[in-house]
Amino acid sequence: AGRLNYFIPMPTIRLFRFFFLTALASALSACERPVPPPETVRPVKVWVVAQEINAGDLVLACEVVARYEAPLAFQVGGKVIERKVNLGDSVRVGQVIGRLDAADYRLAVEAQSATAAAAQTELKLAEADLARYHSLREKNFISAAELDRRQANVDAARERAHAANANVGQAKRQLGYVVLAAGQDGVVTAMSFDVGQVVAAGQPVARLARQGPRELLVHVPEAELPRMRTAQKLSVTINTRPDQSHAASLRELAAAADAATRTYAARIAVEASEADLPLGASATLRVASANVQTIRLPLAAVLSRDGVARVWKVDAASGVVRAAVIATEGVSGGSIIVKSGLAPGDIVVIAGASLLREGQKVKPLP
Repeated sequence: AGRLNYFIPMPTIRLFRFFFLTALASALSACERPVPPPETVRPVKVWVVAQEINAGDLVLACEVVARYEAPLAFQVGGKVIERKVNLGDSVRVGQVIGRLDAADYRLAVEAQSATAAAAQTELKLAEADLARYHSLREKNFISAAELDRRQANVDAARERAHAANANVGQAKRQLGYVVLAAGQDGVVTAMSFDVGQVVAAGQPVARLARQGPRELLVHVPEAELPRMRTAQKLSVTINTRPDQSHAASLRELAAAADAATRTYAARIAVEASEADLPLGASATLRVASANVQTIRLPLAAVLSRDGVARVWKVDAASGVVRAAVIATEGVSGGSIIVKSGLAPGDIVVIAGASLLREGQKVKPLP
């Protein structure tokens, strides 16, 4: 120290000590600053994607119906006074099924006939007047304008007579509508009217199944629609003849579900004769389906934003989540069927997906 004091002036030594102590204090204060905590690793529930094999036949109960079947109704309203057939009866073309009270319609025909007769009388009188006015015009006793007015009266009377005759024809047709007849050969499969009942015009009172090809009516659950559409082989067994099986094919599938049962009506064409398919018989439809591999995910795993379905895929090595766009085929039960965007072995978040962000680190729960 004595040597330093000899070569370095004392003020310089003091200044050096001041800067040295200041730097040391700054270094110590920097070491004491709090370190920011590490990012929270969010625990999530995950699902390992795997392909499922849908195997096994689909079995549905169905009913034999006619391919062409239509409801029957009276074209006019009234009180039923006669019912000529019963449920299950076979009818021929023109056969009477029911009859209404025709008293009111007969009176309508008489009234319209009287109106038509009066209009015809007025027409004859107008024509007679016109003939007389023609002779007067030839002698210049009346003007041409007066003759034109008489001609107009005749034309109007003729049109009134024509309208009255048309009303008579309409009233007679209404009278004929009190009889309900079969328009074709068939079997009565439904009956909803009886003697004494008052029915409205157009109200269905019976159903007639036309003679000809028959098929099956089956109601398909919504979850089984894909299997029904892609079925390779259909077979039908009439329950009263369990030892016989008939080949079948899907002919028609409803586009909308029934409001009450939420099932889709389907028509199945059967390769069998009418004798083998009695109307109203119960049958069993068997849908043979091939082994189809599908990917299913819980509904909670899928996020829909801007009309695009996404899921969070977890990187097994880093534990970081990344959004993946997927294409779906529909919902089956509590699962959603994935068409593309995932592969077997992918790890997908199925709980807490709405709280994640791109690149966030997660901890999969066991």
